[in-house]
Amino acid sequence: MGGGKNDNKKRRFAPVNQMVPVEKTGVDTLSLLDRIALRTNTVDWALLIPNFGAEFDIKNTNWNRWTVGFNVRYNWQTSHTYTNHWVYNLFEVRLEGRQYWRARQIGRRGLKPHEHIWDKAISIRRTKVKHPTTTWYRGVFASYGKYSFLFGGNGHQGTALMGGVSYGFVRPMFAFENGNSLDLEVGGSAGFVYYKDKVYTHDARTDCYPLLETKPGAILPMVNELRVGLIYRFGHVPVLAKYRYRRDVDVNYDSRKDSVLNHHRYLRDSVSSYRATRESITSKFWSVYDEIANKNRERGIPPLISKPAVAPKAKAADKPKDAAKPKKEKAKAAEKPKKEKKGRKEGGNEK
Repeated sequence: MGGGKNDNKKRRFAPVNQMVPVEKTGVDTLSLLDRIALRTNTVDWALLIPNFGAEFDIKNTNWNRWTVGFNVRYNWQTSHTYTNHWVYNLFEVRLEGRQYWRARQIGRRGLKPHEHIWDKAISIRRTKVKHPTTTWYRGVFASYGKYSFLFGGNGHQGTALMGGVSYGFVRPMFAFENGNSLDLEVGGSAGFVYYKDKVYTHDARTDCYPLLETKPGAILPMVNELRVGLIYRFGHVPVLAKYRYRRDVDVNYDSRKDSVLNHHRYLRDSVSSYRATRESITSKFWSVYDEIANKNRERGIPPLISKPAVAPKAKAADKPKDAAKPKKEKAKAAEKPKKEKKGRKEGGNEK
Protein backbone atom coordinates (compact mmCIF):
# COMPACT_ATOMS: atom_id res chain seq x y z
CA MET A 1 0.00 0.00 0.00
CA GLY A 2 1.43 3.36 -1.02
CA GLY A 3 1.36 6.57 0.97
CA GLY A 4 -1.20 9.33 0.57
CA LYS A 5 1.24 11.62 -1.29
CA ASN A 6 2.03 8.99 -3.91
CA ASP A 7 -1.67 8.25 -4.43
CA ASN A 8 -2.38 11.92 -5.05
CA LYS A 9 0.40 12.09 -7.62
CA LYS A 10 -0.99 9.09 -9.49
CA ARG A 11 -4.40 10.73 -9.77
CA ARG A 12 -3.04 13.80 -11.55
CA PHE A 13 -4.01 14.19 -15.18
CA ALA A 14 -1.79 17.02 -16.44
CA PRO A 15 0.38 17.42 -18.38
CA VAL A 16 -1.61 15.30 -20.83
CA ASN A 17 -2.17 15.09 -24.55
CA GLN A 18 -5.24 17.27 -24.90
CA MET A 19 -6.27 15.57 -28.13
CA VAL A 20 -6.80 12.13 -26.55
CA PRO A 21 -9.92 11.39 -24.45
CA VAL A 22 -9.29 10.19 -20.90
CA GLU A 23 -10.47 6.60 -20.34
CA LYS A 24 -9.90 6.44 -16.60
CA THR A 25 -12.27 4.16 -14.70
CA GLY A 26 -13.93 4.85 -11.38
CA VAL A 27 -15.29 8.02 -9.80
CA ASP A 28 -12.81 10.78 -8.98
CA THR A 29 -13.47 13.41 -6.35
CA LEU A 30 -12.59 16.87 -7.63
CA SER A 31 -11.06 19.46 -5.36
CA LEU A 32 -12.49 22.96 -5.04
CA LEU A 33 -9.80 24.29 -7.39
CA ASP A 34 -10.56 21.59 -9.99
CA ARG A 35 -14.13 22.89 -10.20
CA ILE A 36 -13.28 26.54 -10.97
CA ALA A 37 -12.75 28.02 -14.46
CA LEU A 38 -12.34 31.57 -15.74
CA ARG A 39 -13.53 32.63 -19.20
CA THR A 40 -13.69 35.59 -21.55
CA ASN A 41 -15.21 36.30 -24.96
CA THR A 42 -12.88 37.56 -27.68
CA VAL A 43 -15.82 38.74 -29.82
CA ASP A 44 -16.78 41.29 -27.15
CA TRP A 45 -13.18 42.40 -26.88
CA ALA A 46 -13.15 42.96 -30.65
CA LEU A 47 -16.28 45.13 -30.19
CA LEU A 48 -14.42 47.11 -27.49
CA ILE A 49 -16.46 45.62 -24.64
CA PRO A 50 -14.31 44.30 -21.78
CA ASN A 51 -15.79 41.15 -20.28
CA PHE A 52 -14.98 38.58 -17.65
CA GLY A 53 -16.69 35.40 -16.42
CA ALA A 54 -16.33 32.49 -14.02
CA GLU A 55 -17.76 28.98 -14.02
CA PHE A 56 -18.17 26.48 -11.19
CA ASP A 57 -19.01 22.76 -11.31
CA ILE A 58 -22.05 22.03 -9.14
CA LYS A 59 -20.87 18.59 -7.95
CA ASN A 60 -17.38 17.35 -7.10
CA THR A 61 -17.35 14.19 -9.26
CA ASN A 62 -15.98 13.60 -12.73
CA TRP A 63 -19.42 12.49 -13.96
CA ASN A 64 -21.09 15.76 -12.97
CA ARG A 65 -22.23 17.62 -16.11
CA TRP A 66 -23.92 20.70 -14.60
CA THR A 67 -22.25 24.06 -14.04
CA VAL A 68 -23.27 27.56 -13.01
CA GLY A 69 -21.59 30.62 -14.49
CA PHE A 70 -21.47 34.38 -13.95
CA ASN A 71 -20.47 36.95 -16.60
CA VAL A 72 -19.99 40.71 -16.56
CA ARG A 73 -19.70 43.05 -19.57
CA TYR A 74 -18.82 46.67 -18.86
CA ASN A 75 -18.05 49.64 -21.12
CA TRP A 76 -19.59 52.76 -19.61
CA GLN A 77 -18.53 56.38 -20.07
CA THR A 78 -14.94 55.63 -20.96
CA SER A 79 -12.56 58.60 -21.11
CA HIS A 80 -11.41 60.02 -24.47
CA THR A 81 -8.52 62.20 -25.55
CA TYR A 82 -10.62 63.69 -28.34
CA THR A 83 -14.12 65.16 -28.74
CA ASN A 84 -16.44 62.29 -29.50
CA HIS A 85 -20.11 62.73 -30.30
CA TRP A 86 -20.76 58.98 -30.32
CA VAL A 87 -22.08 57.18 -27.24
CA TYR A 88 -21.21 53.52 -26.77
CA ASN A 89 -22.13 52.44 -23.23
CA LEU A 90 -23.07 48.93 -22.19
CA PHE A 91 -23.33 47.13 -18.85
CA GLU A 92 -24.66 43.60 -18.32
CA VAL A 93 -24.56 40.96 -15.59
CA ARG A 94 -25.55 37.45 -16.58
CA LEU A 95 -26.25 34.21 -14.73
CA GLU A 96 -26.11 30.98 -16.71
CA GLY A 97 -26.60 27.28 -16.04
CA ARG A 98 -25.10 24.72 -18.42
CA GLN A 99 -25.20 21.00 -19.08
CA TYR A 100 -22.12 19.54 -20.75
CA TRP A 101 -22.23 16.35 -22.80
CA ARG A 102 -20.33 14.34 -25.40
CA ALA A 103 -21.74 12.57 -28.43
CA ARG A 104 -22.40 8.85 -27.92
CA GLN A 105 -22.31 6.23 -30.63
CA ILE A 106 -25.47 4.28 -31.42
CA GLY A 107 -25.10 0.55 -30.85
CA ARG A 108 -22.40 0.90 -28.21
CA ARG A 109 -23.41 -0.24 -24.72
CA GLY A 110 -27.00 -0.77 -25.76
CA LEU A 111 -27.73 2.71 -27.14
CA LYS A 112 -30.80 2.53 -29.37
CA PRO A 113 -31.18 4.39 -32.70
CA HIS A 114 -33.43 7.43 -33.09
CA GLU A 115 -37.15 6.78 -33.31
CA HIS A 116 -38.52 10.23 -34.22
CA ILE A 117 -37.36 13.36 -36.02
CA TRP A 118 -37.47 15.44 -32.84
CA ASP A 119 -35.54 12.73 -31.04
CA LYS A 120 -32.73 13.08 -33.55
CA ALA A 121 -32.75 16.87 -33.23
CA ILE A 122 -32.23 16.95 -29.45
CA SER A 123 -30.51 13.60 -28.90
CA ILE A 124 -26.84 13.19 -28.01
CA ARG A 125 -26.68 9.85 -29.87
CA ARG A 126 -24.93 9.71 -33.22
CA THR A 127 -24.50 6.97 -35.81
CA LYS A 128 -20.81 7.89 -35.86
CA VAL A 129 -18.89 10.06 -33.40
CA LYS A 130 -16.68 12.27 -35.56
CA HIS A 131 -15.22 14.49 -32.83
CA PRO A 132 -14.60 12.48 -29.65
CA THR A 133 -12.61 15.31 -28.02
CA THR A 134 -15.40 17.87 -28.43
CA THR A 135 -17.51 18.63 -25.37
CA TRP A 136 -20.88 20.21 -26.19
CA TYR A 137 -23.02 22.31 -23.89
CA ARG A 138 -26.56 23.61 -23.71
CA GLY A 139 -28.04 25.83 -21.07
CA VAL A 140 -30.30 28.65 -19.98
CA PHE A 141 -29.43 32.19 -18.93
CA ALA A 142 -30.92 35.34 -17.44
CA SER A 143 -29.37 38.81 -17.61
CA TYR A 144 -29.89 42.41 -16.57
CA GLY A 145 -28.31 45.30 -18.44
CA LYS A 146 -28.21 48.99 -19.18
CA TYR A 147 -27.37 50.56 -22.55
CA SER A 148 -26.87 53.92 -24.19
CA PHE A 149 -26.01 54.10 -27.91
CA LEU A 150 -25.68 57.13 -30.21
CA PHE A 151 -24.05 56.86 -33.64
CA GLY A 152 -25.39 60.01 -35.31
CA GLY A 153 -29.00 61.12 -35.35
CA ASN A 154 -31.00 59.96 -32.34
CA GLY A 155 -29.69 57.83 -29.54
CA HIS A 156 -31.30 55.14 -27.38
CA GLN A 157 -30.84 54.35 -23.73
CA GLY A 158 -32.64 52.22 -21.18
CA THR A 159 -32.66 48.99 -19.20
CA ALA A 160 -33.21 45.44 -20.38
CA LEU A 161 -34.11 42.09 -18.87
CA MET A 162 -33.34 39.06 -20.99
CA GLY A 163 -33.67 35.29 -20.79
CA GLY A 164 -33.10 32.47 -23.23
CA VAL A 165 -30.98 29.48 -24.19
CA SER A 166 -27.33 28.97 -25.06
CA TYR A 167 -25.60 26.35 -27.16
CA GLY A 168 -22.02 25.64 -28.17
CA PHE A 169 -18.96 23.43 -27.75
CA VAL A 170 -15.57 23.37 -26.03
CA ARG A 171 -12.31 22.02 -27.47
CA PRO A 172 -9.11 21.49 -25.44
CA MET A 173 -6.10 23.57 -26.52
CA PHE A 174 -3.21 23.28 -24.09
CA ALA A 175 -2.25 21.86 -20.68
CA PHE A 176 0.32 23.69 -18.56
CA GLU A 177 3.01 22.06 -16.43
CA ASN A 178 1.30 23.19 -13.21
CA GLY A 179 -1.83 21.22 -14.18
CA ASN A 180 -3.99 24.10 -15.39
CA SER A 181 -5.40 23.94 -18.92
CA LEU A 182 -6.70 26.27 -21.63
CA ASP A 183 -9.77 25.53 -23.81
CA LEU A 184 -11.46 27.11 -26.81
CA GLU A 185 -15.20 27.84 -26.62
CA VAL A 186 -17.52 28.54 -29.56
CA GLY A 187 -21.24 29.19 -29.15
CA GLY A 188 -24.08 31.66 -28.92
CA SER A 189 -27.10 32.74 -26.90
CA ALA A 190 -30.52 33.97 -27.94
CA GLY A 191 -33.88 34.60 -26.33
CA PHE A 192 -36.39 37.34 -25.53
CA VAL A 193 -35.67 40.77 -24.08
CA TYR A 194 -37.97 43.10 -22.16
CA TYR A 195 -36.69 46.68 -22.40
CA LYS A 196 -37.72 50.26 -21.65
CA ASP A 197 -36.28 52.65 -24.19
CA LYS A 198 -35.70 56.41 -24.17
CA VAL A 199 -34.82 58.42 -27.28
CA TYR A 200 -32.40 61.33 -27.05
CA THR A 201 -30.22 63.44 -29.31
CA HIS A 202 -26.99 65.41 -29.14
CA ASP A 203 -27.01 69.21 -29.15
CA ALA A 204 -23.69 70.26 -30.63
CA ARG A 205 -24.00 73.94 -29.52
CA THR A 206 -24.44 73.12 -25.84
CA ASP A 207 -22.83 69.64 -25.97
CA CYS A 208 -25.86 68.23 -24.14
CA TYR A 209 -28.11 65.23 -24.74
CA PRO A 210 -31.75 66.34 -24.45
CA LEU A 211 -34.46 63.68 -24.08
CA LEU A 212 -36.90 63.45 -26.98
CA GLU A 213 -39.23 60.53 -26.18
CA THR A 214 -39.93 57.84 -23.60
CA LYS A 215 -41.30 54.60 -25.08
CA PRO A 216 -43.36 52.00 -23.18
CA GLY A 217 -41.84 48.64 -22.34
CA ALA A 218 -41.72 46.05 -25.11
CA ILE A 219 -40.68 42.44 -25.65
CA LEU A 220 -38.61 41.36 -28.66
CA PRO A 221 -36.58 38.29 -29.72
CA MET A 222 -32.88 39.02 -29.69
CA VAL A 223 -29.42 37.47 -30.00
CA ASN A 224 -27.67 38.11 -26.73
CA GLU A 225 -24.18 36.88 -27.45
CA LEU A 226 -21.88 35.28 -30.02
CA ARG A 227 -18.93 33.55 -28.39
CA VAL A 228 -15.45 32.69 -29.53
CA GLY A 229 -13.86 32.57 -26.14
CA LEU A 230 -11.11 31.16 -23.96
CA ILE A 231 -11.56 29.12 -20.79
CA TYR A 232 -8.78 28.81 -18.22
CA ARG A 233 -9.25 25.82 -15.91
CA PHE A 234 -7.52 25.54 -12.55
CA GLY A 235 -6.50 22.32 -10.86
CA HIS A 236 -5.23 19.12 -12.45
CA VAL A 237 -8.33 17.83 -14.26
CA PRO A 238 -8.72 18.90 -17.92
CA VAL A 239 -12.05 19.09 -19.71
CA LEU A 240 -11.62 15.64 -21.30
CA ALA A 241 -11.48 14.05 -17.84
CA LYS A 242 -14.65 15.86 -16.71
CA TYR A 243 -18.33 15.88 -17.71
CA ARG A 244 -18.45 12.12 -18.29
CA TYR A 245 -21.48 9.85 -18.04
CA ARG A 246 -22.12 8.16 -14.72
CA ARG A 247 -23.22 5.02 -16.53
CA ASP A 248 -19.97 4.89 -18.51
CA VAL A 249 -17.90 5.41 -15.38
CA ASP A 250 -19.76 2.66 -13.51
CA VAL A 251 -19.66 0.25 -16.48
CA ASN A 252 -15.93 0.75 -16.92
CA TYR A 253 -15.33 0.28 -13.21
CA ASP A 254 -17.53 -2.84 -13.03
CA SER A 255 -15.86 -4.36 -16.09
CA ARG A 256 -12.42 -3.89 -14.54
CA LYS A 257 -13.64 -5.31 -11.24
CA ASP A 258 -15.26 -8.29 -12.98
CA SER A 259 -12.07 -8.99 -14.92
CA VAL A 260 -10.11 -9.18 -11.65
CA LEU A 261 -12.73 -11.47 -10.09
CA ASN A 262 -12.79 -13.68 -13.18
CA HIS A 263 -9.01 -13.97 -13.04
CA HIS A 264 -9.15 -15.09 -9.40
CA ARG A 265 -11.88 -17.60 -10.22
CA TYR A 266 -9.81 -18.92 -13.12
CA LEU A 267 -6.83 -19.46 -10.84
CA ARG A 268 -9.00 -21.14 -8.22
CA ASP A 269 -10.69 -23.42 -10.77
CA SER A 270 -7.37 -24.26 -12.42
CA VAL A 271 -5.92 -25.37 -9.05
CA SER A 272 -8.96 -27.52 -8.23
CA SER A 273 -8.93 -28.95 -11.75
CA TYR A 274 -5.24 -29.80 -11.40
CA ARG A 275 -5.87 -31.60 -8.11
CA ALA A 276 -8.80 -33.57 -9.51
CA THR A 277 -6.80 -34.57 -12.61
CA ARG A 278 -3.82 -35.58 -10.48
CA GLU A 279 -5.96 -37.73 -8.18
CA SER A 280 -7.66 -39.36 -11.15
CA ILE A 281 -4.34 -40.20 -12.82
CA THR A 282 -2.87 -41.47 -9.54
CA SER A 283 -5.84 -43.74 -8.78
CA LYS A 284 -5.78 -45.19 -12.32
CA PHE A 285 -2.03 -45.78 -12.10
CA TRP A 286 -2.21 -47.67 -8.81
CA SER A 287 -5.18 -49.77 -9.93
CA VAL A 288 -3.23 -50.95 -12.99
CA TYR A 289 -0.05 -51.34 -10.96
CA ASP A 290 -1.83 -53.47 -8.33
CA GLU A 291 -3.03 -55.88 -11.00
CA ILE A 292 0.50 -56.26 -12.41
CA ALA A 293 2.02 -56.58 -8.90
CA ASN A 294 -0.43 -59.38 -7.94
CA LYS A 295 0.46 -61.38 -11.05
CA ASN A 296 4.18 -60.88 -10.36
CA ARG A 297 3.73 -62.11 -6.77
CA GLU A 298 2.16 -65.32 -8.10
CA ARG A 299 5.27 -65.81 -10.25
CA GLY A 300 7.54 -64.98 -7.30
CA ILE A 301 8.65 -61.60 -8.60
CA PRO A 302 8.89 -58.92 -5.89
CA PRO A 303 7.23 -55.52 -6.60
CA LEU A 304 9.47 -52.77 -7.91
CA ILE A 305 7.88 -50.02 -5.85
CA SER A 306 5.60 -50.03 -2.85
CA LYS A 307 2.34 -48.15 -2.70
CA PRO A 308 2.61 -45.12 -0.36
CA ALA A 309 0.59 -45.50 2.80
CA VAL A 310 -2.14 -42.91 3.25
CA ALA A 311 -2.45 -41.80 6.86
CA PRO A 312 -6.05 -42.09 8.02
CA LYS A 313 -7.73 -38.94 9.23
CA ALA A 314 -7.96 -38.74 12.98
CA LYS A 315 -11.50 -38.95 14.28
CA ALA A 316 -12.83 -37.12 17.28
CA ALA A 317 -13.58 -40.46 19.03
CA ASP A 318 -9.97 -41.66 18.59
CA LYS A 319 -8.51 -38.66 20.38
CA PRO A 320 -7.33 -39.19 23.98
CA LYS A 321 -9.70 -38.16 26.71
CA ASP A 322 -7.26 -35.66 28.08
CA ALA A 323 -7.20 -33.82 24.77
CA ALA A 324 -10.91 -33.22 24.98
CA LYS A 325 -10.64 -31.63 28.42
CA PRO A 326 -10.50 -27.87 28.58
CA LYS A 327 -7.25 -26.19 29.51
CA LYS A 328 -8.58 -25.01 32.87
CA GLU A 329 -9.46 -28.59 33.95
CA LYS A 330 -6.00 -29.81 32.94
CA ALA A 331 -4.41 -27.07 35.02
CA LYS A 332 -6.51 -28.01 38.09
CA ALA A 333 -5.61 -31.70 37.69
CA ALA A 334 -1.93 -30.80 37.60
CA GLU A 335 -2.21 -28.67 40.77
CA LYS A 336 -3.86 -31.43 42.95
CA PRO A 337 -0.79 -33.75 43.35
CA LYS A 338 1.35 -30.78 44.38
CA LYS A 339 -1.04 -29.88 47.18
CA GLU A 340 -1.17 -33.48 48.41
CA LYS A 341 2.64 -33.68 48.55
CA LYS A 342 2.78 -30.46 50.52
CA GLY A 343 0.24 -31.76 53.04
CA ARG A 344 2.26 -34.94 53.61
CA LYS A 345 5.35 -32.92 54.21
CA GLU A 346 3.70 -30.82 56.87
CA GLY A 347 2.24 -33.93 58.55
CA GLY A 348 5.70 -35.51 58.76
CA ASN A 349 7.09 -32.43 60.48
CA GLU A 350 4.40 -32.63 63.17
CA LYS A 351 5.37 -36.18 64.00
